[in-house]
Amino acid sequence: MTRNQNRDGASSSSRKRVNGGVAPWSDLNPDVLFLVMMKLGVIDFLAFGGVCKTWRSLALNNKKIFMASRPPMLMSISDPSYEKKECYCCLEDFEGRKFKTFLPHAAGRICVGITCGYLILFGGETKDFWLVNLITRHQLHFPCFPFNARTDLARMRGILVFSPSVSGWVFVVLRTFSCQIWFSIAGTRAWSRISTFLTIDLHAFKGKIYTLNICCRLCEMRLTPEPKLTLLQTKNIPPPGFFFPEFVSSGENLYVMDRGLKDSYTAHELDFEEMKWVSSEKTLEERAFFVNGFKYSSAIKSDLWVDHRSLYERYAYFHSTIDTSRKGGFLPSYIWYFPNDCLNVNLLDE
Repeated sequence: MTRNQNRDGASSSSRKRVNGGVAPWSDLNPDVLFLVMMKLGVIDFLAFGGVCKTWRSLALNNKKIFMASRPPMLMSISDPSYEKKECYCCLEDFEGRKFKTFLPHAAGRICVGITCGYLILFGGETKDFWLVNLITRHQLHFPCFPFNARTDLARMRGILVFSPSVSGWVFVVLRTFSCQIWFSIAGTRAWSRISTFLTIDLHAFKGKIYTLNICCRLCEMRLTPEPKLTLLQTKNIPPPGFFFPEFVSSGENLYVMDRGLKDSYTAHELDFEEMKWVSSEKTLEERAFFVNGFKYSSAIKSDLWVDHRSLYERYAYFHSTIDTSRKGGFLPSYIWYFPNDCLNVNLLDE
């Protein structure tokens, strides 16, 4: 009824008091409406923005604030068999609210990762990529990958960045434990490559791309004017070294999270001023590290999820790793989706 009452936001009759003095919802005090909006889940927020122009304007103006305040959601994807013509993705929050959406161009493709809220869909036969943002519905296509990665999808790692020098999106792909990094500019039909050390992970952080190799060496990667990698000297290497490292960032902090023996986890922060790795127990109290099966994990403030701690156990596949004595820690699950990343753009500093 509200949607029909003030859909175009222009009808003066819809602004009049109706039903014995009850004002339309669109006339609700903006500050009160904002407080109501911030209590919604992600799915309800999307519906909130479609009620009328007033609500849509409020939602658009505060979309980043809202998404940044949302805890991770569990994601599941329907059977990605090549015969299946349609593919669906389901998101579920800690309160059990679900959102099911159709994935375009997913037929014959497998989801191999997540970057900036985009699912990375790889074609088993075509070997090309479709990137689909679950929240904004924005899509990007990248051409046939020049390396046969169909039998080695678990080693594929991709990140999406925006390059001001080419005024376009750039998709960067790494096959972990390889000596080559590939990248393609959206709208082109080509891939370029950079030779490097045996590299384990890459990550976009504060306008730069960083890589980490098997010997814990950190490099900065530049795409323009000439693609190259520059070795960064660090004063130390976290003992006993990294076994299965993965970059994780949170706000102004860059971490390397490592899964050791018996599924135990550690995290080290890179102190850019001192150029050294620092291990801090305080970090694990302030941050919850959501460990993603797609090698796209995230560290968020513990306060954003602590109220839902009791619900987490049904999401986790390693219950024994949950330390109930602390706010933060490491929280593994199969596939986490991070709403706070869906509006972020990895804008390169060139």
